[in-house]
Amino acid sequence: MKQIDHEELKAIIKNDAFDKYTNEQIFKDTKYYFESMKSAPFFGEETLGIYVDIYKKLGEKGYSPALYELGLLYYNGEFWLPSDYAVSLEYHQKAAALNNIDAMFELYVYYATGIGTEINPEIATDWNLKAANAGNNRACYNMGTFYATGNNVPLDMEKAVDWYDKASQLGNVRATETLSLMYRYGEGVPQDDAKADAYKEREIELREAFLRRMDKM
Repeated sequence: MKQIDHEELKAIIKNDAFDKYTNEQIFKDTKYYFESMKSAPFFGEETLGIYVDIYKKLGEKGYSPALYELGLLYYNGEFWLPSDYAVSLEYHQKAAALNNIDAMFELYVYYATGIGTEINPEIATDWNLKAANAGNNRACYNMGTFYATGNNVPLDMEKAVDWYDKASQLGNVRATETLSLMYRYGEGVPQDDAKADAYKEREIELREAFLRRMDKM
């Protein structure tokens, strides 16, 4: 499908012509131009603000990836747009309410560290669990660590291993490495060299796959 160019994107927001394309295509091409142009010192609010307005309009239409991007944008800020953690939190909350997995995980981080709100370990753990149940590998790794240490949940090594394994299956290197070491030394599980070797082999595969992706960028 042909890329929507900058002038067409300007016309879309100016004329509220969002029905001409799918939300997915408008979002994809908007993000492409925003990410490509934001590092150039001669592009500021007059140009890049158009893309932010498109994100906001897509968010009003209930498109969660746009709401998530707005959450990131207001967290990081730009030289022409001051960061605002409270606004960032609000956008992530809206995205998470639409089942955006990445936003769910961000809310865990925000409530765990006090970004845009007060620190609340219980709410943080709840959002992490929601993200984990939805398939976020980092959240699954966290759940494994929570159960392995008794952090805001009862200490339970069986559940810890289950969550680490789920994270590993979703491609989390740290969880895979952790399981390899646990089985190698019998920490929290029966010592099992065969399982340790299997997780170690998977860890190596995941690391190699990551390096291949980096080489293609």
